[in-house]
Amino acid sequence: VEDLGLEGDILPVTYSHVASQNRYLYVRGQLHKLPSGIRGMFQTVPPFSRPLVFSLITEILVKKGKEADESIHSFVSRRLGKELADIAIDSLCRGVFAGDSKKLSVRSCFPSLFKAEQQSGSLTLGFLLDSAAVLGPMSYGSSKL
Repeated sequence: VEDLGLEGDILPVTYSHVASQNRYLYVRGQLHKLPSGIRGMFQTVPPFSRPLVFSLITEILVKKGKEADESIHSFVSRRLGKELADIAIDSLCRGVFAGDSKKLSVRSCFPSLFKAEQQSGSLTLGFLLDSAAVLGPMSYGSSKL
């Protein structure tokens, strides 16, 4: 963008902007609004067949991969389920990387996911432990939690 001299033409969209709250996927000939916020994780929202929180809960029980690397699709299928890999992750990879999730490396494209699994054995636990480390102990008065 800089090389083309288009910096002044960029229109940033903040997280609070209504446009960032409305994300859609075109699946099986229909447009589907993706859930936004924590409440949407507990509801079955088409095109998904079950609430997304179930994928996170069952992910904790999945064994850590033994390969040095794998495709993003394979990684997400193994950890979060084939439906999420086929619909959400494939769309994300096509939009962000203009590539096929079955050919892109999870270790290269999503190093934080790869690292979470390697260090904690789980994405869910990895991110929970990482956020706890980032936040550090919370103190209330003289006692620390």
